[in-house]
Amino acid sequence: METSIELGIFYHLLGALAAASFYIPISLIKNWQWEASWLINGIASWVLMPMLVSIILLPDVGAFYAAIPSSVVMKTFLFGALWGLGGLTFGMTLRYLGLSIGYGVAIGITLVVGTLLPPLLDGKLADLIGTTKGCFALTGVVIAVVGIATTSFAGHLKEKTVATRRGELNIKRGLPIALFCGVTSAFMAFAIEAAEPIQKMALAQGVDPLYQVMPGYVIIMAGGFTTNLLYCLYKARRNHTLQQLMDDSSHRWRNALLSALAGVIWYLQFFFYGWGHVQMSALQLGFVSWTFHMSMLVLCGGAWGFVLKEWRGCRGKPLYYQLAGMMIIVMSTLLIGLS
Repeated sequence: METSIELGIFYHLLGALAAASFYIPISLIKNWQWEASWLINGIASWVLMPMLVSIILLPDVGAFYAAIPSSVVMKTFLFGALWGLGGLTFGMTLRYLGLSIGYGVAIGITLVVGTLLPPLLDGKLADLIGTTKGCFALTGVVIAVVGIATTSFAGHLKEKTVATRRGELNIKRGLPIALFCGVTSAFMAFAIEAAEPIQKMALAQGVDPLYQVMPGYVIIMAGGFTTNLLYCLYKARRNHTLQQLMDDSSHRWRNALLSALAGVIWYLQFFFYGWGHVQMSALQLGFVSWTFHMSMLVLCGGAWGFVLKEWRGCRGKPLYYQLAGMMIIVMSTLLIGLS
């Protein structure tokens, strides 16, 4: 396996682009309750895609997962379930805040929690501070937080200057959801760390090191899917969603395909994140993978915000702050690459 920081950056950028794009097909769905499209999205992204990739990678899928220690399965599943709460509320965050603000607030919190807590709990944070490489990388983390805070402030100014709101955008409802999303989404970093024994088993089975993270996704995302499934079933029962789908067949197949497409795009985020994380880990920079990935998410989300004309009618300070925040994130990326 070829290893370089450039490849790690490129793979993380691809994953971030996928994550920033997945909600676009969902936004095109018509006449469906949110939980219907989100559930199909979850089946595609958190059940079918991880299992399909593992079937391709592993010679005997059943024997492989049967051999995983139960303690590893439980810990990985639990962190995955907690991360699933973040995935669930991430969709709500984008629904109420839009791409530009939603990515800034939720991912800013996720970046800090997911990056600093794992080395802190492992007692490795002091070791990182004691090296030039670690100091450069941690400085990049701080700069990334500044950039994300700047884009969030730009979103706040936009709310004050743009008089009209579209659709369900609601900053008062969306901000608390975004805060909760930011904390729980960070558990993906813990889940991947908990799944390290599974990665070693995959390597022992002859899996290419570039794909070693993928088999662990089956258990991580099973946990995430469980929390999302329970909530979607609750909402479906409350809103009589199944009856509505049976009564209105005009957009059924179109909406189902759009939801499944969103799920595949969403999964590609973690597919390329796995590639990028392996590259970073090989260079002893695995702890900044989460920072880098989250920063690229904000950058790509902000770019989509411009493409989708979320900033139409905005001039002056809001636009300048948004562009400045995106440039600061690019600077953090360069610094992490320099490390």
